[in-house]
Amino acid sequence: MKRIIYSILTMIVLGTMMYSCKKDGYFVGGDLHNPKINMTTYDWLKSNKDGVFDTVIMLIDKAGIKDKINKQGITFFAPTDYDVYNYVQVRTAQIQRIDPDKKWTVDSMIKYELPRFADSIDMYVVNQQLTNDMFNEKGTTYKNAKGNNVVVSYEETSDPNLGYNSASSIKPRIVYFSYLFQALGNNVPASGITLPVGVRTRVQTSNAQTTTGVVHVLNNSHTLFFYR
Repeated sequence: MKRIIYSILTMIVLGTMMYSCKKDGYFVGGDLHNPKINMTTYDWLKSNKDGVFDTVIMLIDKAGIKDKINKQGITFFAPTDYDVYNYVQVRTAQIQRIDPDKKWTVDSMIKYELPRFADSIDMYVVNQQLTNDMFNEKGTTYKNAKGNNVVVSYEETSDPNLGYNSASSIKPRIVYFSYLFQALGNNVPASGITLPVGVRTRVQTSNAQTTTGVVHVLNNSHTLFFYR
């Protein structure tokens, strides 16, 4: 019974956070005004005032991989609790095709998927510090900690919801993190990455420079593990 109550409360909290976070300008897009943060990557995520990494931190703790995201000199493209929520929703829809009464929850992840979580978090880690001044419009390919190719780009946007103002001659720029399932063709810009080649994910808060590395926070519409 306690486990069922916990699962229900987890979904309620995540749903509430999905609504409230959209009102928080801090997570709209762009980089931090002061990128220097005097704490580790783990501590910065854990100290978030809106608690948008609470479930992610819990999974990190349960999987015993705090040292992975606190490794000196790495870049962590951090998923949020919303990305975990998106993942369990997709998994639930998948298993309900077989059994309509079943659900996949955070509890299910803790019970069955901690080894997978510990391994797959490497999808979001690049073993060098990547700051915004290193990125360009077309995109640069890097290897993540699993040895897979990812592309990071810094692209102009004309979206008013992302800070664009037609009265300004300067367009805001947004970081994108793209995970590749296949080799990217020659001269294909990051903006041209689509399935089945890869998945593009907008970074909503970028360039956080902690005492252990760099953090770029992924958009709340991302699905954990790029699950599809």
